[in-house]
Amino acid sequence: MFGRDRVCDIQLDPADTGISRVAGCVEQVGQIWTVTNLSRKRALHVVDPFGFALPLPVALDGGPASRRAVDHPALTVLVPGGLWTYGLRLTQPDTTTDVAPRVLPADPISTVTQAPRLTDRRREVMVALARGYLRPYPHYDPRPRSYQEVADLLGLTGRVVSKRIEHVRDELVAAGVQGLDRTTDARRPLCEWLLAMRLIGPADLDWLAPRLETRRAARTTRNG
Repeated sequence: MFGRDRVCDIQLDPADTGISRVAGCVEQVGQIWTVTNLSRKRALHVVDPFGFALPLPVALDGGPASRRAVDHPALTVLVPGGLWTYGLRLTQPDTTTDVAPRVLPADPISTVTQAPRLTDRRREVMVALARGYLRPYPHYDPRPRSYQEVADLLGLTGRVVSKRIEHVRDELVAAGVQGLDRTTDARRPLCEWLLAMRLIGPADLDWLAPRLETRRAARTTRNG
């Protein structure tokens, strides 16, 4: 196990409350080694030898934890904290060993959350921005939409869409989320972060649909 709690096999900075008490674990499942995100507030990212980083979403109460096989000779796991982002380098052992189960710690200090305030107005913009990610295969399209595409879908102005997205981004930057500064196009990392933290998901497409229909009906009435 790795995290900030002292019972973890790899204890990261115990003073950095941006790290979950138990952020995750590496374990042997049959003949396969896996890395699992055990946090309910912080996503992990797994970087393969080619430099591609894939998020491991947060674990939900009662739901399965997100897990990734260590399917390369070496992988890097990025553990975000409030002060630093910590990198754990995983290499596959030559032999298999039994790993004894560990008891999760009882720590009264909560992990600092990075979740922004998603009002309905902000949520609909975020869902429209990331809707390609939310569709099932073969309609899955991991590409954020442009501000103008979002504005056209929702019947809003580009300025309103930009303002709502920037408010969410500013809150996340203030909370210490990396890669969202205003000098870069942050649409992709913003979508991937929201998905990794399970703040939006496929069910939000069903939530958005009647709101879009209501707006279409209102526009039709005005035009008629």
